[in-house]
Amino acid sequence: MNYNWQRERDRRQAIRELADLLPGDQGARAILERLDDIERLDHKHPISVCLLTLEQLSELPKEPHKIGCWIIRDADIPEPWRTRFGVALGPSARVSEGFYFHDWIDFLQAWERDLEYVEQHRRELDDD
Repeated sequence: MNYNWQRERDRRQAIRELADLLPGDQGARAILERLDDIERLDHKHPISVCLLTLEQLSELPKEPHKIGCWIIRDADIPEPWRTRFGVALGPSARVSEGFYFHDWIDFLQAWERDLEYVEQHRRELDDD
């Protein structure tokens, strides 16, 4: 397991833990601090720089697969999104040629919701 994978796994774990708490819960402080540490690492040692918006990421090329669904090839997903997506989904949610496109779109939508929930926690704790 490489360092980038571990960082994204740590981020995903922190987001999962935060999801179990209501905004304003003091228990969120330590989790938010961990997320801040991860974000500092992102700036100091970026996995890669991707300037695409979530909307642009949702428009990456897809292709039909012989089993009757759309896929997105690994090579078409820029870093750090490929690693984030791989960590979120795990190895089983794919075909050998790439990931299921609907999983990619679901991931991007969940990412947006997760970020909003993190910010909601920050706002509630900042008000204290």
